[in-house]
Amino acid sequence: MRARILIVDDELSVREFFEILLEKEGYEVVTALDGPDALRILKEQSLELMVTDLQLKNGDGMSLLRDAKKYQPEMPVVMITAYATTDSAVEAMKAGAFDYLSKPFKIEEIKVVLRKALENRILQNENKALKNQLV
Repeated sequence: MRARILIVDDELSVREFFEILLEKEGYEVVTALDGPDALRILKEQSLELMVTDLQLKNGDGMSLLRDAKKYQPEMPVVMITAYATTDSAVEAMKAGAFDYLSKPFKIEEIKVVLRKALENRILQNENKALKNQLV
């Protein structure tokens, strides 16, 4: 089964970049323009990972991160931004982000971070299953 990844960015070029890159890597990609669109998708579909921009035209990535954790708490979220600051990175990690990437991206860095996030999700699921077997 291919991992399903949600990309949330108000820039079409960024969404298309991720879609091309990730589909070549064998992932299924779903895209959203803004927070409300992403939340509708999160309510309707099961996803393995979300990548969201920190600054969105209709809302912000930090609020989306918090809301996404309500619908799919175990889904890793990777934050991306062109306006990286130490404070925003710390805030994102405290809110539950798996990682935080600055634009412009290095393709290998994206691949490594997303692979680690998905591997972490698999390990969490396996750990949960093993705990349930012990109960």
